Amino acid sequence: MTSQVSPQEQDYPLSPVPMDQRRSIWSMGLVLLGFTFFTATMWAGGSIGVAFDFSTMLLVLAVGNLLLGSYAAILGYIAAKTGLNTALMSRFTFGELGSKLSDFILGFTQIGWYAWGTATMAILLVKLTGMPESWTTPLMVVFGFGFCITAFIGYKGLEMLSRFAVPAMIILVAVSMTIATSDAGRFSGLLAITPAGDMTMAAAITLVFGTFVSGGTQATNWTRFAKSGKTAVIATLAAFFPR
Repeated sequence: MTSQVSPQEQDYPLSPVPMDQRRSIWSMGLVLLGFTFFTATMWAGGSIGVAFDFSTMLLVLAVGNLLLGSYAAILGYIAAKTGLNTALMSRFTFGELGSKLSDFILGFTQIGWYAWGTATMAILLVKLTGMPESWTTPLMVVFGFGFCITAFIGYKGLEMLSRFAVPAMIILVAVSMTIATSDAGRFSGLLAITPAGDMTMAAAITLVFGTFVSGGTQATNWTRFAKSGKTAVIATLAAFFPR
């Protein structure tokens, strides 16, 4: 006799999320903030930071994040209204055959995203703690399974993790920015920094948008839990614009 898995345990992968299972803007904001705190975007920011002066860099980041946030917010609004995840919405948009191609492309990009995240966590932990280099690969496996656990639990697991991870990341970012600003000679020192890289504004904006456009597309897997389209839009913009 086979056991039946309830829709709640599956996060409604093949049906719309019922209204009684929808989440508040605070819950949605936490999950999306945890989603956008990603090392690849930090790498992109570092590449842009050395290519422009401080004021131009802020302009590039604002334009790129506004474009990305607007794109993700539009998709988030649709997801909240329909209650459908990314895969189901792609079937309505591209059809049964066309959705297979879009699902493959999005899934393939997430393999790289997942590999980058697990590798970065393992490498940083080894370097910061002075562990033997031989521990790097086993730690990648451990972190990989650890990330899988929250994903397996679903939205509730991600929300619980985000309650601790997001405040910790905000504190870490604030401390890092304070140290970096101090090392650069405070605000006046930042304004006086001479660009050392060679990158056009168009390329920089594309880099800001492109490093997370796949993630923005799949953010609908969480914004479908929003209580309303307005909740999804506000939470998405709050998470994506300042990232």
